[in-house]
Amino acid sequence: MRLLLLFAFPREVREVLRSAGRRERIDGFPFTAFRILHPSHNLIAADTGLGVENSARVCRHLVRLERPDAVLSLGYCGALSPEASVGDLIWGTDVCLIDGQTIKTLTLREDRGLLEKLSLSLPLRAGTILTMRYWMKKGEIAKFVTPSMSLPVCDMETFATAWLCSQENLPFYALRAVSDGAGTDLAFDPWKVCDNKGTYRIARALRFFLTRPRLLSHAMELRRNSRMASRRLDMAVNSLLQIL
Repeated sequence: MRLLLLFAFPREVREVLRSAGRRERIDGFPFTAFRILHPSHNLIAADTGLGVENSARVCRHLVRLERPDAVLSLGYCGALSPEASVGDLIWGTDVCLIDGQTIKTLTLREDRGLLEKLSLSLPLRAGTILTMRYWMKKGEIAKFVTPSMSLPVCDMETFATAWLCSQENLPFYALRAVSDGAGTDLAFDPWKVCDNKGTYRIARALRFFLTRPRLLSHAMELRRNSRMASRRLDMAVNSLLQIL
């Protein structure tokens, strides 16, 4: 099966796919992508960078070039409900795009059988993924959350790839691991540590935090949380690849 795996950050690719198989860098793309030597599937993993536009650009490029059988959006998310804790795995059933004062909703193709099979091997819950076109604090996102949304979480990439796949009539799955609980908000705009393509740059991050030492403990907490989220996501991706 030809599968396209999309992540927002290099660390997600490196830590989540460490047990999926040996990686080979693909040259010639205007973004970072790898072929994963998996025994059962033809896998391409790509680092889309942060944000709606970047994820759409990378997904469009690879969908047209590789024409996968399915696309998987993988990575971290922030909890918007106290029912979700760090490390929890969320299977997207609906995705919403918050753009200014408007919200657009897309219901993902239902595959209850796949979700049920995956739930047998690890704790996994269905949820609504709210994607922000621009970075927002959780208090600002909260006004878009409705009682009908199941276990809402937030990110900055999923909606764009889900929308593109719906237009291309491609199966699309979104699997996210919570890296910050509902009571924790990012104390800084993540674009501050990324370049204009949304790629995390360690030099930018070091400059940013060294001039704001009060944020260092917050950054270290996020790093610890993301390690736990990565471990859970690694388990989930391997289980999913066995089922597909």
